[in-house]
Amino acid sequence: MVEIFNTLLAIGVLALGAFTLVTIILMCLKHDALSTISKHTSLILRVILIGCALGSLTYELVFGYAPCLLCWYQRMTLFPLAILVLTANIRTSRLLQNQVLILSGIGFVFSLVHNYIDIFPGGPDICGSGPSCLLRYVHTFGFVTIPLMSAITLLSVIVFTLVARRYPQSVVV
Repeated sequence: MVEIFNTLLAIGVLALGAFTLVTIILMCLKHDALSTISKHTSLILRVILIGCALGSLTYELVFGYAPCLLCWYQRMTLFPLAILVLTANIRTSRLLQNQVLILSGIGFVFSLVHNYIDIFPGGPDICGSGPSCLLRYVHTFGFVTIPLMSAITLLSVIVFTLVARRYPQSVVV
């Protein structure tokens, strides 16, 4: 059961990563397709963040994977993000855009540190007395780990928020 869940989640995250990469390329090329993507950024971010929160909770509560300290720090940004994107349309609220960019940026930095520790485990285990940051619960396709999934998710949140900021929606009164 856990292997099927890991595989499905890894495929989903890799597809999200590919979609995010295409969006970054379109941003660099200033392509017209970005306005189409922008119309759906609220829905895209809601699906990404609710899926991420549910995936994280499934790993902990269903499969018993205890989160390490760095996982907790990333979760402290992901869970509020999931709630925030449900509160308003990100295309109409500059405040919401700023909040999402700040939280996802902080979480992304923690995910980069976590990925570094995961790839180069020779240093000290900075997670202290709790579950080890060096413990790999997931290693699907030989490279997809929980820290990588978190990094891709948070990077995609940053990219799609920037798309929403570039193509705001006018508020109809």
